[in-house]
Amino acid sequence: MRDAAHDVPVTSNAPEVDFRALYDAHPDYVARRRAGSYEQAQVDLEVRLFKLPNLLRALPTPERVESVLEIGCATGELIAAMPVRAGGRRVGIDISEANIAAARTRFPGVEFRCGDFRESDGERFDVVVLSDVLEHVPDDAAFLRDAAELADTVLLNLPLEDNWLNRRRRYGPDDVSGHLRRYSLADGRALVERAGLDLLAEARVWVHETDAEPARRRLRRDHAGAEFGGGPASRLLRRAVHRAAVAWPAFGRRLYASNLFVAASARERPSPGPRQAR
Repeated sequence: MRDAAHDVPVTSNAPEVDFRALYDAHPDYVARRRAGSYEQAQVDLEVRLFKLPNLLRALPTPERVESVLEIGCATGELIAAMPVRAGGRRVGIDISEANIAAARTRFPGVEFRCGDFRESDGERFDVVVLSDVLEHVPDDAAFLRDAAELADTVLLNLPLEDNWLNRRRRYGPDDVSGHLRRYSLADGRALVERAGLDLLAEARVWVHETDAEPARRRLRRDHAGAEFGGGPASRLLRRAVHRAAVAWPAFGRRLYASNLFVAASARERPSPGPRQAR
């Protein structure tokens, strides 16, 4: 049986996954921990040109933020880039000891913790950030609800992979990126509702329509010698398809995944109406 809303297998006797071990040893994170690696440079680029600008645009008053907690900070690039007022705090927490060790080495000015954020002693922050996290956890709504209890505002970055290139992807712990489920825009909005949050702002963004995309292509060319992977024929085909996706937005938005950037707050707090997704 499958959970139709999230496209993830539902089995009563499925073995429990050791997510700490999974992300300690996952090839993507092992590569990100290597200083000077292509993967590390790619994450830096995506934080600077895509994730951080869109998260801050969703935040109602970014200039007033004094304390930020990122849950699932991995190797620390995003929380290290989050702006806070003078004397403010940036804290990153992750279950992977290897990722936290790498983050502490690279970003000594940020406080990093290894463990489960739900074991904190009632500590609160102005903002809590969840970027590319909820697709990795078994109970996404409960996780988001618990995170919202730690801050006045939740900033969420959720991949929306209800697109043509991901139609045949098999989601679960063995997924190449460790994604347990696929979200559509409706799923993302429903998740915020199921978590008991009020939506303050939202924006749906396709990375191939932003300045991050040509920068990613240049980075790959510099590191791998070509903007697209595969042999000569495959690269030509991929380049042609990508150009078509850029030239015809309706096609590109069906072909490629997008990201939903959300600012939300716990329901008992008053909030303005949401801005509509682009």
